[in-house]
Amino acid sequence: MSALSQSAQSSLRRHTSLLNSVGHFSLLLILSVVFLLTLSTSALGARFQVEGVSGELQDNVLSFLSSIPEPRSDELENYRDLLKKTSAEALQALGYYEPKINLTVEKVKNEYSATIRVITGNPVRVTQLDIQLQGDAKKDPDFQKIMNDPLLKRGDIFHHGTYEELKSRFTELAISKGYFDALWKTAKVEISIQKKSARIHLNFDSKQRYRFGEVTISGASKLEEIIRATQNFNRGDPYSAAEMALYNANLNDTNFFRSVVVQPDLDNLADGSVPIIVQAVPHSRNIISVGAGLSTDIGPRGTLKWTMPRLNSAGHSVISNIEVSEPEQNYIVSYKIPIEDAHQNYGLLQTGFQNKNRDDTKIQKYTLQAKRQTQLSSKWERAYLLRYEREDFIQGRQKDISRMILPGISFTRDRSRGGLNVFWGDSFQIILEVSDPIWRSDVQLLKARSRSKLVRTSGERNQHKFIGRADIGAISVRSIFDVPASMRFFTGGDQSIRGFKYETIAPRDDQGLLIGGKYLAAGSLEYGYLLFENWRAATFVDIGTATNNFKEPLSVGSGVGLRWITPVGPLRLDLAFALSEPGKPWMIHFSMGPDI
Repeated sequence: MSALSQSAQSSLRRHTSLLNSVGHFSLLLILSVVFLLTLSTSALGARFQVEGVSGELQDNVLSFLSSIPEPRSDELENYRDLLKKTSAEALQALGYYEPKINLTVEKVKNEYSATIRVITGNPVRVTQLDIQLQGDAKKDPDFQKIMNDPLLKRGDIFHHGTYEELKSRFTELAISKGYFDALWKTAKVEISIQKKSARIHLNFDSKQRYRFGEVTISGASKLEEIIRATQNFNRGDPYSAAEMALYNANLNDTNFFRSVVVQPDLDNLADGSVPIIVQAVPHSRNIISVGAGLSTDIGPRGTLKWTMPRLNSAGHSVISNIEVSEPEQNYIVSYKIPIEDAHQNYGLLQTGFQNKNRDDTKIQKYTLQAKRQTQLSSKWERAYLLRYEREDFIQGRQKDISRMILPGISFTRDRSRGGLNVFWGDSFQIILEVSDPIWRSDVQLLKARSRSKLVRTSGERNQHKFIGRADIGAISVRSIFDVPASMRFFTGGDQSIRGFKYETIAPRDDQGLLIGGKYLAAGSLEYGYLLFENWRAATFVDIGTATNNFKEPLSVGSGVGLRWITPVGPLRLDLAFALSEPGKPWMIHFSMGPDI
């Protein structure tokens, strides 16, 4: 009988405790990686050659042998015995208990090499699989999933790694769901080499499932109200490590804390409850962060963010953002007011200024906005908006000033896995805005826009990556010339239709100057293949238009690219051809940052 509670507790403590140069550097790095991989593989192959098996069997033998050092000349007999024994152990781990192994050892240029020839024989197979589950977990759907799909089945080759993984599934799930007293009553395998059979007997007793107990807060007494308001579980709810991790993440996202750790107090389990400890260190009164980026669309850009995370005990905060590039500068100051909690339900009062000077577009825009953000039970975020804008603009030959009062609503949902290098995720945003002279706006219009993006991967090590993107918009208005330039639709560039310059796809006047469109429809499909650990090759096709009547032909861009996977997200280098244009001109696009 092996107790699990102490190992569970220790495990839980561990878990909670410049464009051309880029192209040349990328090519150099690829060649270096290929050279190093070839060198290391050939070096291992020179020491050991394994014949008679392939795939996982061969890889496992080579893996076991790799730890054996070179012998001295007077140790050759022992060296041969060790190679044979180690090879047999590697094969037994995968279910082959009676292999025939012959080997030869040769010395070439002061280095020993060995050839291991293997005849595996018949494997040991699972003839009996007896899994029993006791305790509260017997009615737990997550444990039932393991019972219904236990990895090993009758008739399978007995794989030691798969057997240990099956046991780990039970123990790890027990830890994460609060079965802290769980233990294995039985965990044994009866192997008959003569009968080539493995009889597995597992009896897992989860005991009771603990519930969330009292939450104790340490180190941030002035923010206790905010900490408790952010809590996403109630006392008496079944314990869940996932819910506790989400609570920890939500507290971090408030930006009130320099550090925050949420963990169960396993030393004080009592009456089926586990106390929760929140250890928090508040931020200083000022947080300043500086960033930089580069893309073909806008060139180099710099960002400066200044946050005053805690103005008072109610958790009010001020965030100032400055983003500067050659064609565009943005300044935004936000005053954030927690309403139900600081992470998901809050109000924002914002003021901002935008200056844009690019091609046929010149904009100076002043903004005042009130925003009420709420997270819905479906994980969508809903925001009610009320915005005032004064915009001085020149668009093509039109020079004008607009004053708009725009109530609106938006729905947003972002989901991703993999951090900055997303391997699964999706993003959806829907925005609806309306303007009318009834409330002193200059023009009557209705604007709707929907953006979506999907990222999926498949295969070993997420070898295949698929990215789909769609951007659709429409403005209901009498004339496009009534719409301020910043609200009109343009497309083209790194993030829309590659092969075309940034925002150059749109209706033009008789002199060829950009006007902008009432409607937008753009989509993209991209496939990426993992070449090496941190490198992907990609191919893509982008299609769409910004238009006033859909009489223009669709713009189509297609090409190939390279993705370098870095700690700050992927760096993308694309060669794109404008297939819908005469002569199919090409462009190089560079961009960086996470896919979602």
